[in-house]
Amino acid sequence: MNRKALIISLSGYNLTKKEILLLREYKPWGIILFKRNIKNYKQIKSLIKRIRYEVKDKKYPILIDEEGGTVSRLGNIIDNASFSQMFFGKIQDTNYFINSSLYETYLNKICYILKDIGININTVPVLDKHYKSTNKFLSNRVYSSKIKTIKDLGNKCVDVYNKNKISTVIKHIPGHGLSKVDSHKKLPIIDKFTKKKTSEFYRFLR
Repeated sequence: MNRKALIISLSGYNLTKKEILLLREYKPWGIILFKRNIKNYKQIKSLIKRIRYEVKDKKYPILIDEEGGTVSRLGNIIDNASFSQMFFGKIQDTNYFINSSLYETYLNKICYILKDIGININTVPVLDKHYKSTNKFLSNRVYSSKIKTIKDLGNKCVDVYNKNKISTVIKHIPGHGLSKVDSHKKLPIIDKFTKKKTSEFYRFLR
């Protein structure tokens, strides 16, 4: 059976009988892990090995949201709460050369952990732009209000992950930073998204 174009999540620390059946019979494209799936280092490595055993694929896509800051699924393994994208963005805006080396070192350390665990896709970087009106759920998850800072750090992030043979998924663009509400709880309506703002937002992707 061909893989279904679907990414699923799991209920806990171990595969249930129903989840094993789902993996064997329906072969979803990949699995994304959340904090509820990660108890400790040994357990998560074992879980990932079991997933790949069931799908008979050593390179099966295992994804995670490990942004740092408020979005850290590895919280039971490492304390990544201080290292948000905004943390590095602020340093970048005051001292580019120090931050370039610092951020690269940080990314390599995260990649080392992810590779050792068995994760091959991380859904980073967040490439939204910070505005005065940006909702607090997103404000520390973006690099900066400056396009150049977003572009430089976003490129650095993707490059380092590529060198470590871990795929990335850029997200929340364009326009999520303009949202005044938490999109997990309410549908945002963006009424300031003019053609001018669209072209501005795409400049750093070129």
